[in-house]
Amino acid sequence: MKFPKKRQSQDAAAQATEQPAKKKLRTTSKAVLFAALSVLGAVILAAGVCCAFLYRTTKPFVTVELGDVTPEAGVFLRGDGEASYVTSPESEYPIGNYVLQIRVNGHPRLVMLRVRDTIPPAAEGAETTVSTKASPKPDKLLKNITDQSIVKLTFEVAPKYGTVGDYTAIVRMEDQSGNDTRVPVKVHVRIARDSITREAGADAPDAAAFLIDDYDDGMIGPITEQMMRTPGIYPIEITADGITTESHLIVTDTVSPTGRAVLKIVEPDTALSPEDFVADIADETEVTVEYLDEPDPDSRETQTVRVQLEDLGGNKTVVESQLLYTNIAPVEIEARSSEMEPYECLTNVAYTEASFDRAFIPDEPGTHMLHMTIDGEENLAIVEVKDTVAPLLRVRKTVWFLNAPKDASFFATAEDITATRLRFESEPDWEKESQDVTLIAVDAGGNETRETFTLKLNPDVAAPTIYGARNRYSYVNEAVAYMKDISAEDECDGEVAVTVDTSKVNPEKLGTYSVTYTATDRAGNTASKTVKFTFVESKVTEEEAETVAQEILKKVLKDGMTLGEQVEALYNYVFKNVHYINSSNKKDWRSEAVRGLTTGYGDCFTSYACLRLLLEHTGAELMSVERYGGRTHHYWMLVNLGSGWYHVDACNTGKAKKRCFMWTNAQKDKVSKTFWRFNESLYPPIATEPYKKGK
Repeated sequence: MKFPKKRQSQDAAAQATEQPAKKKLRTTSKAVLFAALSVLGAVILAAGVCCAFLYRTTKPFVTVELGDVTPEAGVFLRGDGEASYVTSPESEYPIGNYVLQIRVNGHPRLVMLRVRDTIPPAAEGAETTVSTKASPKPDKLLKNITDQSIVKLTFEVAPKYGTVGDYTAIVRMEDQSGNDTRVPVKVHVRIARDSITREAGADAPDAAAFLIDDYDDGMIGPITEQMMRTPGIYPIEITADGITTESHLIVTDTVSPTGRAVLKIVEPDTALSPEDFVADIADETEVTVEYLDEPDPDSRETQTVRVQLEDLGGNKTVVESQLLYTNIAPVEIEARSSEMEPYECLTNVAYTEASFDRAFIPDEPGTHMLHMTIDGEENLAIVEVKDTVAPLLRVRKTVWFLNAPKDASFFATAEDITATRLRFESEPDWEKESQDVTLIAVDAGGNETRETFTLKLNPDVAAPTIYGARNRYSYVNEAVAYMKDISAEDECDGEVAVTVDTSKVNPEKLGTYSVTYTATDRAGNTASKTVKFTFVESKVTEEEAETVAQEILKKVLKDGMTLGEQVEALYNYVFKNVHYINSSNKKDWRSEAVRGLTTGYGDCFTSYACLRLLLEHTGAELMSVERYGGRTHHYWMLVNLGSGWYHVDACNTGKAKKRCFMWTNAQKDKVSKTFWRFNESLYPPIATEPYKKGK
């Protein structure tokens, strides 16, 4: 049939038409494939080159020991370079292989950390003594076991527990990685210890002290008192569980003997032994005494004699004693405040003339050695001063403040020939308002006196008292001594700090300003005083006043003068050389001082100013005083040389002609109760005892 043939021809034509196109397509595909393969090859080649490079610069793995800290990334480098972990690893790893990522010169790299355990376990054998009743496991026979993993312990050679003897056990140690070690250990199986040690003088030990375990039928051989008092090693027979064995009792003496030195006062040619110089020898073993320094029988001075005590343990003690060869027998007297006379030491000695080389007042208990001259010959006398009389105790204060503890001496006084100490029998409860308190006075002789009284403690509600705060004059543009003469006292706290408020003062401008002083005690009680400070122009500079003062100080004061002598000499100078005229500038004390000292004239304020200028160059404490009340003014000073405040007035007219120097209130009031009247609330308390020269 032609139809199929025709169709075949059509297919052939189509194929003929398609053939060039397919050929062209295959050619193009091959080119693309070749290009792709070229690129891929280049990539693979590059990757291979890169991998080869990285492989050459890094190690594929690193092995570390179990328990070691994870190493730095640099350990994976084969040479120089920079490496770091991409992600921080654990500080350490258990046994195994761990893939870690590091960065080498900026490129990531996978590496492996291998953790292995290659070190066998280690330990020391603990030599052990056990009873026949005990069978300790291997771990009890080792010490200082070290390994990074769990260790299994087994006996490779076990001791014969329960049978008396000496054995060498071998303990096998194996860790989880199979590393093993064998440790030999000495094991002693015993009924009793080889020995026990006791100090000489101790009680004899019983069988239990020797036995290693709790045996019911333990028996012990005899231990005598002589054995316990004599150092040595003694064999002791021990029986338990029907077995008899030998142990040893070691008696040691490690404690040195003791003894008390004895003062020996004997007549010449008296025979003495080392034992004469020591008493109350105490030791658990026998003690021998020998001289280290032999006495000198020709000496008539006090000499030191040293003797040595030695016990059976070889322990030594040196005792130093005193020896005096003399014909004067020691005497004993009661403590007193009057001098001792030579005849009191020579009741049994014939003599014509005797004297001490120095005065001796027996007011201190104890043994005293006094150098004497008896008919031209020097001797030593021994005087034992005793104090057998108890002190006299007087309670002087029974009321005080809550929460303000005081020493016992604050509440009482004690009188005695010898030094005396006051104390409470028990410390008072300072928070309790009323309680019975016992005071005890003890003198140097140990004698006691007790006194019980009711102590009342009150709340502290009173404010401190501020002294010295008064109206004053000061100089413009000069330093202002705001705190001069200022103090505060509190009945409970004593001296209290004072603060000053000068915020309203302009010291560079003429005028009168308010100044406030404040003092607060521990209880919070507060006192305040406000005064006026008037600022005036200075007519005389400090330098000018200093020049005038120095000229007088050089004339009046002498080397070696006490403070009291200096103050009195300067007082006398002003009293004699500044004559009274009723005229002064009371707003300018410095110019008045210069005026009085240079012209020799002025009133009471001038005399006060002159003395103030001079005394400010000494160490005396000074306070200015103005008469309180009256129709006229009067000025003087309070002076403290360390023994209290006293009145001092250098004016030589009126009542002052009586020479008011270091007077108490009673002394001034005896002359006039009005001339030196003052506001006592502004000043500290005045001394009540008359002033004694030389202070």
